[in-house]
Formats: sequence, structure tokens, C-alpha cells
Amino acid sequence: MLIDGVLGPAESGKFIVEHGSLVKINQKGVVKVAEQILEAAKDGSIKEALFLSPELHPKSGDKEAVQWVFLVDTINFSFWPDEGAHYDVSWNGKTYTGYFSACAAVNKAIAAKIPVLSAEWMKNVTEEEIDRIFKSDSGYSIPLLGERVKAINESGRVLLEKFDGEFYNCVMKSERSAQTLLKLIVENFTSFRDFAEFHNQKVSLLKRAQILVADVYGALQGHDDIADFKDISTITMFADYRVPQALAYLGALDYSQELLDQIGEGKRLDNGSAAEVELRGASIAVCDEIVDHMNKLRATDPRYTDVRVVTAMEVDVFVWGYRRIHAADVEKKIPFHRTRCIYY
Repeated sequence: MLIDGVLGPAESGKFIVEHGSLVKINQKGVVKVAEQILEAAKDGSIKEALFLSPELHPKSGDKEAVQWVFLVDTINFSFWPDEGAHYDVSWNGKTYTGYFSACAAVNKAIAAKIPVLSAEWMKNVTEEEIDRIFKSDSGYSIPLLGERVKAINESGRVLLEKFDGEFYNCVMKSERSAQTLLKLIVENFTSFRDFAEFHNQKVSLLKRAQILVADVYGALQGHDDIADFKDISTITMFADYRVPQALAYLGALDYSQELLDQIGEGKRLDNGSAAEVELRGASIAVCDEIVDHMNKLRATDPRYTDVRVVTAMEVDVFVWGYRRIHAADVEKKIPFHRTRCIYY
């Protein structure tokens, strides 16, 4: 249990798959994806997939990098534009979309000497200023502007009240445990409480909270052993709308016709609806199964005995990156579900 009565993400994924009816795990697809990722780990190409955007992410490995990660992950949700709109941000001569557009907007603000990494600024910033900072090149406001302002304001307030203004102090309290940090995030910052109820059981998906743990881990690797989380492999994949789509395209998930009728162009699923929770929960469960199968192959298949351990969060980033590279083909075959919410 993550907290009283709520299953953690890994347990939630298993429970949802066991009790769901709209999404099934395809074992042949699990084997295929496991071998594909092991091959990438073997030849080194997985490094390219995991090193998402070196020109945007901080490389300083210090407290400021942790604060940057915290701010970006506070607003790391729902970047897809409404119909007729477009959301992109340019920085240093390159135009970005989705999550990367937010990274670019934050970096532009820092370059303009706006104190966006200050907890005091976060606590008091207005909707007008956030709109100005995150406005797209084409003049559109970032989706869910009001919710982002609320999340930033709350994050700044909690940092000041409980962590002396720095998320680094929250990381210190985790004592090098990913699960402890995850619990601290969920207990203290309400916008990260990605919970649902499924078949009368409270479950958690925790996409943003787990990404925050993973991003802190990545930002401080090789710089500060405070984030050498001994249990980093317990972090699951990050359940959103693109990774399930890619997993279905790769054959690891099978969508029922009933589900396909509910998603696709112009259709939306409500956050917390049975179909949405099933899609996200099945994604967690299948990535854990892919990891289990990779470990079996590493133990038994001569081709992979020298390949390093690959975690569920690395599976997620690999699949997410695969979707971006093969976007046109994926879109033709499998629709992605649209849910407008603050959790992903």
C-alpha cells in the first residue's frame, strides 16, 4: 500500500488487469518488445532513447537542477492542443512541442532573468504571468492554464512551509529511497495525487510523481549521491496516453472493440472512467511483465546474458521515444485516448 487503503502503482496495475475487460496483455507481444529493448540495450542504442533532450535538460547536477526538475514536473501534463489550436515554443533556434515546449518556455524565462525557480515566485505568480511565460509561438495559451497556476502556487507554498524553499530538502528526507520520496511527494503536494477507484478498490497511477522521482535520479546521477536511490527499480512506467498507444502498436496490449469505439479522433475519456483507468493500469502491468521477461532472457538466453538490467521506467522512455520516431505509422494503426486532466 502506498498510503492507507490505496494500492501503489505496481499493485494497482496488476489489480486493474485482473478485474478489467477492455484491455488485455498479449504475451507474444511482451516477448517481442522485451527482445527489442534488450537488443537496444545490447547495441547501445537504448542510450539515445533514454537521453531525451540534452539541449533542454539541466546538466549542472546541483540544487538548482533539482528545482528546475520540480517546477517542470509540477506542470508536466496535458500539452496536446484543442482542435484548431497549436502548442509549440521555440528556444535557441529550434521549435518544440509537447513536454519539451514547457522545458523550452522555462529555459527562456530563466534566460530573461525571471526567478521561476524561486519558491517565493512560485507561490505568488499570477495567471497573467504564467500565460505570458508559456504562451505558444502561434499565440495560443498553454492548455489548462488555471490548473497549472494553481499547481505552481501550491508547490511554492509547500516548499516554503515544509522544505525551506527547496525541493532538494525533500529529496534529502527520502534517505536514498525512491519509494520514500514518492510518498513524500504524494503526501505533501496535492496536484501529484493521481488516484482513482476501480472495482471498489482505490488505486494509484502516479505518472507525474514517479516521473519526478526518476527525473531527480537522472539529474543528480554522477553529481550527488543523495539521489542514489537503492530501490529505483521499483518505480513503474509512467502511465499516460502515448505509451499505451505505442504498446498496442507493438502488440503488447490488445484493445477490445468496445474500447476502440470509445477512443479515437474527437472522442475523450473522463479522468477516472473505467476505460481510462484500465488503459493506464494495463500499461503499468504490461511494462512490469516486459521487465520480468527481459530478466528471464538475461538469465537463460546466451544472446542476452551480458546485457545489463533494464528497469520499467527505461521501458517507458524507450516506448515513448519509439512512438515519437514512428508517429505517422503508429497514428494510422492505433488511436490514442484523450483525457484532459492534470495528471498526465
